[in-house]
This record gives sequence, C-alpha cells and structure tokens, in this order.
Amino acid sequence: MKFVVSFLAIALSCTTAHAQMQDNSLQVGLRYSATAANAPPGSCGCFFLQGGAIEASIPALPHLLAVVEAGGSTVARVPASTRGLSEITLLAGPRYTVPIHRIHLNAQALFGAVRGFDSDFIITTNTHTDTSTNLAMAFGGSVDLPLSHAILLRPLQVDYLQTNLPNGVDDRQRNIRFGAGVIFRIHLPSNR
Repeated sequence: MKFVVSFLAIALSCTTAHAQMQDNSLQVGLRYSATAANAPPGSCGCFFLQGGAIEASIPALPHLLAVVEAGGSTVARVPASTRGLSEITLLAGPRYTVPIHRIHLNAQALFGAVRGFDSDFIITTNTHTDTSTNLAMAFGGSVDLPLSHAILLRPLQVDYLQTNLPNGVDDRQRNIRFGAGVIFRIHLPSNR
C-alpha cells in the first residue's frame, strides 16, 4: 500500500511541473457509479455495488491527462453469502482525450489498490478475514459534454474494473463499472 501511495505522489508531482507550462487547469470530478460484479466462485448470478468517486486530473501532454481517482461502493448482501461487501479504490494513471465537435471522448488506464471490508475474504480453505487490501486496475472510457467553460457533464463512463481480493479460487474479480457525473474545471494562476 505504501508503494501505491508513493507512486501516486511521484506521478502527480512529475506531471505538475509540465502541466504548469500548458493549460494550467485542474479538473475535479464527482461521479455516481454502479459496479456489476459476479457472485462468489461456485455460485450463480450477478449483483451491483452502488457508490461514487471523486477524481482530479491535470494536463501532462497535449490530449493527455494525469488522473487520480478515489472511489467507494457497497452492497448490503452478496449472493450465496450472508454478508455484504464494501470497497474503496485508489487509482491513478493516464487519460487520453480527443475533442470531437463539442464533446470530448476519453480513454484511460488506471492502476492502484482496492481495500475490501465488511465481507468474508477467503485466504485459504480454513483462513478467512473481514478486510483485505490488494491491487486493482481500471480500463475504460467516458464522454464529456461542456456545459460552460468551467463545467462539463459526464453522461457516461464505462470501465472494466479488476480487483484482486482473495476469494479462495483465483483471487480476481472482473467487474464492469458504469458511471455518470459532473466535472469542474478550475483555472489555476500562472507562475509567470
């Protein structure tokens, strides 16, 4: 976990100096998200975790943003289980943005960590724990519609989200995350 936090801090500090020579704007987004997840190994069905995320991004290169995202989601009861599941993710990585007319199409690859809690994680056959922290990654895209110079609407974001929480079989959860939200563009003062 310390490695992930260190990586995120270094990535942001390296891109901050370069970004100040360009657009010099910070984008902060708030998003509702629903994650479609599979039932535990050996059982059938899917379930949805409900939650939200906050993200911050700064320009690193033309059309390329450095993104940091913190999200959380929960479900009261997982199928084939008597317990629920809550997750917090902390992810960072690049987002490539292409403006087409008035919209912006985005593609991103984010890497980081997931903290699962309030659930039953199977370490080995006879070893269970209530919490676990492991690697996570998200690959996906979104559409942004500018409402004004300072506000963008994100009507759709779809990501493949893989978390590596212990489940007693392959320790991988392959999920699809859907979201929508709003982005605020904050112009920072120039250092000239």
